[in-house]
Amino acid sequence: MQVSVEKTGDLERRLTVQVAADDVNSKVNSRLAELRKQVKLKGFRPGKVPMNVVEQRYGRQVWQEVTQQVMQSSLQEAIGEQALRVAGVSSLEPASEAPEGENFEFTAEIEVFPEVGEIDVTDLKIEKPAAEVADSDVDDMIETLREQRRTWSDAGRAAGEGDRVRIEYSAELDDKRVPEIGHHELAPVLGSGTLFEDFEKAISGNEAGHEGTVELEFPETFRSEELAGKKARVTFRIVSVEASELPELNDEFAESFGIDGGVEQMRADVRRNLERELRQALLSRLKQAVTDAISERFDDLTMPAASIRQEAQQMQAQVQQQSGGNDAVPLEQFTQAAEKRVKLGFLMSEIARQNKIELDQERVDAQVKDLAETYEQPEQIVQMYRSNPQLMEGVHNMVLEEQVIDWVLDRAVVSEKKLSFKEVLGQS
Repeated sequence: MQVSVEKTGDLERRLTVQVAADDVNSKVNSRLAELRKQVKLKGFRPGKVPMNVVEQRYGRQVWQEVTQQVMQSSLQEAIGEQALRVAGVSSLEPASEAPEGENFEFTAEIEVFPEVGEIDVTDLKIEKPAAEVADSDVDDMIETLREQRRTWSDAGRAAGEGDRVRIEYSAELDDKRVPEIGHHELAPVLGSGTLFEDFEKAISGNEAGHEGTVELEFPETFRSEELAGKKARVTFRIVSVEASELPELNDEFAESFGIDGGVEQMRADVRRNLERELRQALLSRLKQAVTDAISERFDDLTMPAASIRQEAQQMQAQVQQQSGGNDAVPLEQFTQAAEKRVKLGFLMSEIARQNKIELDQERVDAQVKDLAETYEQPEQIVQMYRSNPQLMEGVHNMVLEEQVIDWVLDRAVVSEKKLSFKEVLGQS
């Protein structure tokens, strides 16, 4: 096999490959011989059809099948021989048919990944976030759980802050009634910010059964598009005023969440879950800091158009699947994000390749176990992952990326930034 490579662009290459005629012809003859045993033609016994008849009927078809296989296999061999890092093949075409006895020739138009040289990260500056779960964070989470179990009952008095008030209302604006028939319903908790201030003032201090009319200017963010950002005369009626009660923090409350061991065990479980959440959030922030620094270092690096287009198509398909196929988002809207993903993926894999970073199976096992612990039956989840190659590939990619990040952090200039639990989780 003879191979020549022509540079047709920054990342475009044209490969011209010649394969010995004898190699192609032997494959064609072998395939025709197989066909001869199988074909059934009138006037001939099975397996006794003359070879020249088989060639006449199937020779062209067999030639095309064989040459397609030869082009595919020879292209891969040529790519390996030339040590090309191929991103995509845009065309694969045979040359015009050569005279009998001459070599078979074909051309391939390909895109390759760029050459970046040795990636040096020793002067890369990275800020590493650090945080711990405090007792107050556990307290806050338990209070949130109590809030979720809050019970409501008739207050038997005028509405005040913290009460849930059920109201019916209609609005008149520009000689139009909203809604045209009947009324809208709301059940805001006063003081929680779920209803804008002027409407709350009109409701506060009144008991169930109270009816009133008030001029209101609805905020732009109001849930009704017909009223958002407009002034209207609003007629309302208070249906009910409800006060709430939080459940007592005791062993019975812990048992309502399926926790044996009372409040202390509940606190331990909450802390463990928060610590897992914090680890994931810290890792995510650290990944972002490292990948941002690497991407910025290679901001001008050009990526293959084929890889960007393929990534954009995958992103588009994912969005359409999530929307049930209803949102037809143009492919161009994904191009910029796709380019960033392709570039980052290439740089991370290049660091792994240059420094011979191999997948750590122990970390893979730990990652699967950690993912499974968030489910009620973790053993089944572990088994599900291990029996699904696609899921395991995702875990492998995740772990290898973390290994690359660890490698970068061991060599980069790293400074630590102390944060609170809420700051890391974006809650403050």
